[in-house]
Amino acid sequence: MKIHALLDEGSVLPRLAARDRDGVLREMSARLEARYAPALDGLLLDKLLKREELGTTAIGKGVAVPHCRCKGLQSPALLLGLSQEGVTFEAVDGKPSHVFFLLVSPEDNPGAGLSLLAAIAGLVRRSRSLSSRLLKPDTATGVIEALRTEEERIRA
Repeated sequence: MKIHALLDEGSVLPRLAARDRDGVLREMSARLEARYAPALDGLLLDKLLKREELGTTAIGKGVAVPHCRCKGLQSPALLLGLSQEGVTFEAVDGKPSHVFFLLVSPEDNPGAGLSLLAAIAGLVRRSRSLSSRLLKPDTATGVIEALRTEEERIRA
């Protein structure tokens, strides 16, 4: 699965303004709701916060994958946000998160999101420099291109 192919300029936030976990989730969920407003049930932020209460979605290496399920979506929705400074997200390795893949799956088809979640986790596991490569570009287009390059590099 090519993660970069699921993103466009509107689904990448190259410079998150938020400086804490709740702020990142608020900023990213607002963008996702603006893109999919008719389909989402208006409870995205609450669902994301409740999911974090179950355990952190920060998987280490500077990456977090906040995720949940929502009614109204036909397919998974993905948003990529970046923080140069990093955000404490209670990562398993104790380091701040800089890269955030926000994934929202259809409530009636959670399997669609699980394969994307597995693809993201696999990319993070195999890449030694994903965070640093994604943080270099200043534009959404540059970030998508950096992600494409990294996906191709680790598949070679």
